[in-house]
Amino acid sequence: MSKKFKPLLIILMLSLALSGCSSESAPDTDVQGFTKDDIIYFIMVDRFADSDPIDNPADVDKSDLRAFQGGDLEGIIDKLDYIKSTGATSIWLTPIMTNGPNGYHGYWIYDFYSVDPHFGDMETFKRLVEEAHSRDIKVILDYIVNHTGYDSPWLDDPQKVDWFNPDRSIRNWKDPEEVELGWLAGLPDLDQTNPEVESYFIENALWWIDETGIDGFRLDTVRHVPEAFWEKFTQTIKEKHPHFFFLGEVWDENTKKLESYHQTGIDSITNYSLYAGIKNAFNPMPNMFSLVNAFSKEEAFSSPDLNALFIDNHDNPRYISLNPKYGEEYMLQALTFLYTYPGIPVLYYGTEISMTGGGDPENRQFMDWERAESHSTLDYVRTLSELRAEFLDAFNLIQYEKEYIVYEISKNDKKLLILINASSKEKDIAFDYEAKALINHLTGEISQDFSANHFSKSASPFEILFFVVE
Repeated sequence: MSKKFKPLLIILMLSLALSGCSSESAPDTDVQGFTKDDIIYFIMVDRFADSDPIDNPADVDKSDLRAFQGGDLEGIIDKLDYIKSTGATSIWLTPIMTNGPNGYHGYWIYDFYSVDPHFGDMETFKRLVEEAHSRDIKVILDYIVNHTGYDSPWLDDPQKVDWFNPDRSIRNWKDPEEVELGWLAGLPDLDQTNPEVESYFIENALWWIDETGIDGFRLDTVRHVPEAFWEKFTQTIKEKHPHFFFLGEVWDENTKKLESYHQTGIDSITNYSLYAGIKNAFNPMPNMFSLVNAFSKEEAFSSPDLNALFIDNHDNPRYISLNPKYGEEYMLQALTFLYTYPGIPVLYYGTEISMTGGGDPENRQFMDWERAESHSTLDYVRTLSELRAEFLDAFNLIQYEKEYIVYEISKNDKKLLILINASSKEKDIAFDYEAKALINHLTGEISQDFSANHFSKSASPFEILFFVVE
């Protein structure tokens, strides 16, 4: 057997060995609150599941990735048990409001008070929330206040002429004024300093919460909106719904900048700083120093373990496609770290079955349900969810060099030691570690590589090892 495929076999064996294990604590049954124990499954509504392919709208064109593909809310309801089986405790849905032409992704909203007929109707969405809650799955809805869709009817409404900022492009991305007031990708930019605009979106947000019982918003394009608006928005909603969850998308690697949005009342921020560290660590030229440097930057956060951790999404290429050679090996290592580091993992639909895809729209292909019937990565994700539930509370870095990292996670007096060799070659790894014994989590055998508080081993290419600490 070639060394290239040996780690994948080990992963599959580990998954099968642990498939019957139960986690230490039951899923959170309080659908109103989010904690660091949550796992979010991120769904592009139009690209996930088509409940009735025969009766799709006329503009559905499955041959064009920039057109509607037929995914709908009913399809998501049909797949809730599958989502639950991945270990997810919540789902994040792209916007479902009525969009303009080709607004399959949901971000070109024309009507903020209705469900796009491509996806279903309000009653179907309410049923989705109810069905999710019955499975202890919380629901996060993508919400936009920064802009409307192109050619929005509001642009021709004389009563809303002052609802928009003057039409101008963003040229200097380091200029906060340009970033907040400019028209992102030419989308009509709303003026949130206008009291009418502020009131409209607060009332609209409360309406969605009260009507549907959703548990959170993923706030789109957060840094393109003045912080003063976010303070008023979050405070007003939390006065009525104190456990409501806000996940803010801030596309910035500066942790101090990211933290500034925590201070506006947004509970969780997309952790682009850690994403950069992960990308630099697990690739053909691995650099764990970058990842460890990202750890140090976490000190800027007031609530780091509530931040959203990710390795891919609808705006970034799928991790498996970042490196054509050994892409799956690097993705599995990145997933391992994602699930064993304090924070809230966000699993982008299809990552759990190793779907490929570069930049937009290739990273938005329709979910491959035939592939989902049996795939080793899916088994591995389920295993990682179990390990996370059983062992992850605290994180402790043990040893690292440029091409490998060793760290410990612990919970309720249980400890798990994790070793990841990101090199495509064998790597000698040695470090001191205080323990009675290390038990290989795959085989249940006592590790012969550990003796007298010292570990020494030649790790195989791309090897991932889990040891229960005695």
